[in-house]
Amino acid sequence: MIDATSSFKSDSNLRSAAVAVFARPPIAGQVKTRLAATLGDEAALQVYRQLLLKTVQQVAASGYPFILFAAAPSAELSELAAEYGGQFSVQQGSNLGEKMARALAQLHQQYQRALLVGTDCPVLTATHLHQGFAELAHAAVVMGPAEDGGYWLLGSSDAALWQNPQLLDEVHFGGPKAREMTLSCLHCCGATSRMLPLLWDVDTAIDYQRALAQGLLAR
Repeated sequence: MIDATSSFKSDSNLRSAAVAVFARPPIAGQVKTRLAATLGDEAALQVYRQLLLKTVQQVAASGYPFILFAAAPSAELSELAAEYGGQFSVQQGSNLGEKMARALAQLHQQYQRALLVGTDCPVLTATHLHQGFAELAHAAVVMGPAEDGGYWLLGSSDAALWQNPQLLDEVHFGGPKAREMTLSCLHCCGATSRMLPLLWDVDTAIDYQRALAQGLLAR
């Protein structure tokens, strides 16, 4: 197990910020379904496990406290969070937008700044998280844009934004306009925003081959 505080110990703001990691329980047929259409359920599950572990390791290495929010109760995810010094919780809400809003609101109960990430981005690093928190000194919201029109990170320094759990209900997640629609919802509330570097997710067989070619995943 890595030391979750081994990196960035000099950051005096660690206690004012935390990270939410959204994940699904690792069950064949229920994760990476687009990838499974090409590779099969079991192979897609193994890819998912690699992405999940890489994400948790990078979040832990950032030194920030984190909560792993699972889409459903999962002993395996709870154990993974504990292994890397994090907490475990189950997502609350009827759709992804509401679940994200409620998770950010939950973090804001204890922390001034909050970031939320998924488990699809193989190039996510602890440095990206520090960049995200740094941008929140200049804006209410920070976003990490993905090449497919979505985003790999959403962060907030404004707890009031998330008092409405239906804030993101109109966003079509998984589509090419997810980022655009999310920003529209936030800007309509008067939130200012900053952007992080453009990264990419592993969703399809082409993405998987790209990750293999760059040595980010094992075959």
